[in-house]
Amino acid sequence: MRTRTTLLTLPVAAAITMGLTSCSLFSSQTTTATKDLEVGQCYNTVSKDSGGDQAIGEVVVVDCSKAHTYEVIAQTTFSDDIKDFPKQQARDSLGQGFCLGEDFTKYVGIESGKTSYQVEYLTPGEGTWAQGDRKITCVVTQGDKSQVKGSAKNSKK
Repeated sequence: MRTRTTLLTLPVAAAITMGLTSCSLFSSQTTTATKDLEVGQCYNTVSKDSGGDQAIGEVVVVDCSKAHTYEVIAQTTFSDDIKDFPKQQARDSLGQGFCLGEDFTKYVGIESGKTSYQVEYLTPGEGTWAQGDRKITCVVTQGDKSQVKGSAKNSKK
């Protein structure tokens, strides 16, 4: 299970948790694991029709020109020398620092403090950590989770 945390951009807030994980590559309507998402991919959570409101581990990757709720804007990893599953505070610290920093500015085209996007990040859960998952994935979404068409890349929003 991976954890999604929401950042309220300037006043960095934490911890909305949602379990997520699974597998695949970027293509239209591909179900994939959050740990396998890549920068530039857009996705939607699995719908109720697919077996749940937020089915564990699966998201549907879609072309960013089509309606989507989330877009991956940056990624980093915990260093290999961290052997034990980090506490929530350590995961939050790395996620917040990284996702609101320089990589956000490079991707979106403005500083995170000036954005209209809500910034969230996905971190390993204890189960995926044991399987070698060390990735932190930064995503942007609308504050109300409404769907958009088009990429956040260089949008300066």
